[in-house]
Amino acid sequence: MTKAAQGGAPSRREKRRQAILDAARAVFLEQGYGATSLNDIVSVSGGSLATLYDLFDGKAGLFQEMIEQECEDFFGGLRAEDLDEKPLREALRVVARQFFDGVIQQPKMSLLRVVVAEAPHFPEVGATFYRAGPERGRKMVSAYLGKQSQRGFLEIDDPERAADVFVALIIGEFQMKVLCGEDVRFPPEEVDRYLDYALDVFLKIYEHRRSGSETQDPSKRTGVSTS
Repeated sequence: MTKAAQGGAPSRREKRRQAILDAARAVFLEQGYGATSLNDIVSVSGGSLATLYDLFDGKAGLFQEMIEQECEDFFGGLRAEDLDEKPLREALRVVARQFFDGVIQQPKMSLLRVVVAEAPHFPEVGATFYRAGPERGRKMVSAYLGKQSQRGFLEIDDPERAADVFVALIIGEFQMKVLCGEDVRFPPEEVDRYLDYALDVFLKIYEHRRSGSETQDPSKRTGVSTS
């Protein structure tokens, strides 16, 4: 385990790894995957091709690790245990805001443009991105929705399909607009109104309607199990 993994200062090897990843991200976004050579990346990061191969085993491995790091940065703040401690709507709001911000942030959309452009020629590029990004997000949302359905807060027969509905409501047409190059910017209050509306629609479809005879214990409105 490296010092960085233990919480200490990053080792020289970890610093070199990160420098190469940072350079790779900049070069891939500027030139695309197919047009980028490892020499292009080394000319930006410094070091040698031998070090790059030792750390990443080539361009495909480097691209995969860069994608995984980007997606970890995106999803790392969404911890299941933190969501479980929040009231249902508040937890969904946190997830919704994370997804929405990811869609309208140009750096992340620039990476998606590269993937979309390169995938027909390099299918592994598309597969790597999908597994680390959209598929991971779908599974995370699906798992949370399924858990809340089991606890009685939602009525969902197919959590994966419900996760698709949730994500579609949040990113809507915005992802396509950004992919097509539109400068999508909103005042914070407009974003809040949009996300609130999307959550209203989602919960109108899936929220469990409690009868008057059912308990109204406050803990049951948080998603925290009392068992």
